[in-house]
Amino acid sequence: MSPRSLALAALSLATALAGCAHERMVSTGYQWAYLGNDTAEPRLAYGRPNSDDVVMMIRCQPGRDQIDLAVAGLSEAELVLASGRTQSRFEAVKVQDPMSGDLLEARGKASAPALKAFRQSGALAVLTKDKRHSLAAKAHDQGQVHAFFKACGA
Repeated sequence: MSPRSLALAALSLATALAGCAHERMVSTGYQWAYLGNDTAEPRLAYGRPNSDDVVMMIRCQPGRDQIDLAVAGLSEAELVLASGRTQSRFEAVKVQDPMSGDLLEARGKASAPALKAFRQSGALAVLTKDKRHSLAAKAHDQGQVHAFFKACGA
């Protein structure tokens, strides 16, 4: 599935997103959810439970060291993820959608240092020009994160 297809899948989950992504990232009530079944590629979404409000979607193809990322509301030329002091940079493409605004898409390795650290610690942040936006997995989310990476074979 192409990054554009991933974007469309993320947009179908994220219709009518309101406000900036960085405002949603720091809001309470957001959590990680593993979306996997026998017919779909594993996905891990950060958003509000039981809603279409999704800030980040990560998708993989099992057995391949590759992930596709889609983040709503950002427009940088690269996506920078951090877990603790570990950072990974992903070249990104900005996609404009009339319903959700800016969507940043990127492709990279599931074994990227920040993603490996995220899997182990649950700590994850999106870095923008002047801010660090936490998407850390809470204790009850960490099983979701582990299930995703296990399904990916990472």
